[in-house]
Amino acid sequence: MRKQFLAGVSLAVALGMGGAAAQASSFFERINSYPVYKTLPSGADRSTETVAEIIAASKDGRTLAFTDSPGDAIVFVNAANPINLQPIGRAGLGGEPTSVAFGARAAYAGVNTSEDFINASGHLAVIDPETLQVSATCDTQGQPDAVAISNDGRFVAVAIENERDEDLNDGVIPQMPAGHLAVFDLDGEGQVTNCDSVRIVDLTGLAEVAGSDPEPEFVSINSANEAVVTMQENNHLAIVDLATGAVTAHFSAGAVSVENIPVIEADSSDASGSIADVPREPDAVAWIDNDRFVTANEGDYEGGSRGFTIWSKAGEVLFDSGAQMEHIGMSHGHYPAKRADNKGTEPEGVAIGDFGGETLIFVNSERGNFVAVYRDTGGEPEFV
Repeated sequence: MRKQFLAGVSLAVALGMGGAAAQASSFFERINSYPVYKTLPSGADRSTETVAEIIAASKDGRTLAFTDSPGDAIVFVNAANPINLQPIGRAGLGGEPTSVAFGARAAYAGVNTSEDFINASGHLAVIDPETLQVSATCDTQGQPDAVAISNDGRFVAVAIENERDEDLNDGVIPQMPAGHLAVFDLDGEGQVTNCDSVRIVDLTGLAEVAGSDPEPEFVSINSANEAVVTMQENNHLAIVDLATGAVTAHFSAGAVSVENIPVIEADSSDASGSIADVPREPDAVAWIDNDRFVTANEGDYEGGSRGFTIWSKAGEVLFDSGAQMEHIGMSHGHYPAKRADNKGTEPEGVAIGDFGGETLIFVNSERGNFVAVYRDTGGEPEFV
């Protein structure tokens, strides 16, 4: 489930490779932070509530787009010179943006227009990044969360969460309506060809946890146009063939026990605690290659294992980070002590990048305010 942090928000732009240019870089450094209030329209009150939550970069890396939920807009920023970012403008959406992704010719935003938890609704907005005009709005038949576009520009997949009401029955699921995956086909110009007939992938009946009420959280697409979908509250994962909409595999995210971590609120000096058989409940997911992907196991319902996991698409756990994220936060002075008894460093996002011929895995700690970088080795990843 998306969370908003609206006070004092800035756009942390670049993690640039540090070290001498002629040598292999061994660390990353932040080279700029951009206060998002600077993207408000001319004449707007500078105290207007605004936020940068989900951020995407254009294919050439020269333009950034981010969701501004309070402003009902996608905001575009010129990042051609990353140390001198300049606002481009805003695309108004008429609803709350939940995610944004860049294609070669357009940007795609999930827009939540739900009246309430029961009457869930939303659409996919297709945005021209040159004019900032919305060229199409396509019904997603539910409340969107994450959006992903395929590498070849043929498909856009939208995770339709239809999120639960945490104040209803203490947030226990199932709570209808059920979520699903919405798949849109794109033409060579990046326009949706099935705007009025979206392909709906039914995910009900797969998970052991509230199988009648799947709540897709995040989606990622590999080069074979297979999508991996996390169902966080359901603690489940599904692989979907986007061309056909068929679920080709699905499996539980399982549970894990973690030792030697802080578990007492406001006390990060005591790392003698443990958690036992906690559901991973993955949030973000990213393919490493066509056969492996990585999840950030944030937790949002009854779990959260405080780490990340590398999976095969058949459901085999290839690596689990255990207590590593907790220890990284502690050793660098970034442990959220007040959260020690509740999900700790709380890994939420993951991304894959290629630097200097190496594949790197980036895992962000939402509460710890840090990004851990690992080198993919094909086996156990190496902390960079």
